[in-house]
Amino acid sequence: MRLLIAPLAALSLLAGLGPALARCPLYLPMRVGPTTGNPEKDTVGLFCAQPDTALPPAGQASRYSVVPVGATIGDVEKDSVGFALSPVAAQAAR
Repeated sequence: MRLLIAPLAALSLLAGLGPALARCPLYLPMRVGPTTGNPEKDTVGLFCAQPDTALPPAGQASRYSVVPVGATIGDVEKDSVGFALSPVAAQAAR
């Protein structure tokens, strides 16, 4: 009988928690309480982030192109880059 207690407890937990988790499309971490200065001691919880219907859906990744910013140093890891609207997307926005 003792062997059945743990699996039955896990199933009852999943049965109760499953519908609650299915209602939220995205969980994000959020700090709970004051900051202690030590990240290992801070309390973090999860909250449900509902999508904002007023915002338009995200566009294609090709809307932005990578462009160099400032002087080129010659070392790829040290050069600064930024994102600019591609010419095609800029024309479509006009």
